This record gives sequence, structure tokens and C-alpha cells, in this order.
Amino acid sequence: MTAQKVPSEGKSAKSEPRRPGRPRGGAINAQQREHLLDITLSLYAEHGIAETSLNAIARKAGVSPAMLNYYFKSREALLDVVVEERFLPLRQRLVAHFVNEPRDPVTTFSAFIREIADIIATHHWFGPLWMQEVTEGQGGLGQHIKNRFGHTERDKVKSLIEGWQQQGLLNPDLEPQLLMTSILSMVLVPFSRFANDPAFNREKIVAHTLSLFCRGIRPV
Repeated sequence: MTAQKVPSEGKSAKSEPRRPGRPRGGAINAQQREHLLDITLSLYAEHGIAETSLNAIARKAGVSPAMLNYYFKSREALLDVVVEERFLPLRQRLVAHFVNEPRDPVTTFSAFIREIADIIATHHWFGPLWMQEVTEGQGGLGQHIKNRFGHTERDKVKSLIEGWQQQGLLNPDLEPQLLMTSILSMVLVPFSRFANDPAFNREKIVAHTLSLFCRGIRPV
């Protein structure tokens, strides 16, 4: 009679081999995943999305490119994760001032401007990333969001602004789609230009922007 083979000590007879392509070391945990997204955002903000490769992110994070490819599948998929988990929640905070019981234009835009300043102060990648991507035009972050997630909320804001103009509450010469970009520029450029100058703190920049902007949006 032929003797049956006995599994060697310390190895289960039912153990499964590591899946092909899976990096050694097991799955990344939530903290490691968040750290990878932080690294990705910092590189996006420094170099722009188009110039940031998975290899560059892996080097900065001290992990292998194989790990990023395994857990995020592709450069485009990683960008989707960053946009969905980090950027869209901030956009929703901004849009909320226009879609959640908006009041008069001056009150609404003033709250919007303060929200931008708060986001810039608490998310240091936001300003540099926006400054990098706004120059990309049709190929930048805005186009990616439009293609992947749509612009339903942006269209709601546009309709509200047009409604204010029709009611005579807002300067009719303002172009709704240019207005939001103009506001972001009015806040972000000073924050970027005077980031290390204590004479131009957050409140001073916000007060300047509110004074400049709120007078310009009033009906003629």
C-alpha cells in the first residue's frame, strides 16, 4: 500500500498560493492608503496631474510601483479615487452655499468666499493644485471631473446666478461661468502670492476680496 503524503509541519494542506501580481506584505491598511493619497495630492499640487506618474508617487511614498498598480489599477483610476474622496467633498462644501437655501447674492457669495479661504487654510494642496490645473483648460482637472462625474451641481449654480440676474439682483453684464473662476482667482492668487508674508493674513485677504467683489456684483 502506498503511503499517503502528509502536509509538512507549519503548512496547511488547504493553503492557497499568493495571487499572481500581488505585492508581498499583505494588503495596505486604511492609514497607509490615506498616506498614499496625501503623497499623490502633494505631487499633483507641485508638478500638475499630467506630469505626475505612478512611479513618482511610489518613490515619494517609499513603496513599489507594483503596489500602486495592484491596489489602484492605473494612473487614471488613482486620479478618480483622489477626485472622488478628496476633491469632490470640498466642491460640495462650496456648492452647498448656492443649492442649500441660498439667500441674496451678496450674502451667498460672501459665505462662498469665506469657505474658499477656509479650504485653502486647511487643505494646503488645494490652492497650488488649482493654480496648476486652471492653466490646463480643456485637459485639466475640471475637464476630468466633467467627463467622469458630470457637472450637474455646476449647472444648478449657473441657473441660480442667471435667475438673480433676471430678478435684477445681480449685475447683468457678469458671465455666470466666468464668475466662479474669477472668484477663485481673486482668493487663490493672493493666498499663493503672499503665502509667507505675515502682513497679508487670511482675514485681510478675505476682507479685500469681499470689498472688491461685492461692490462689482451689484446691479448697475
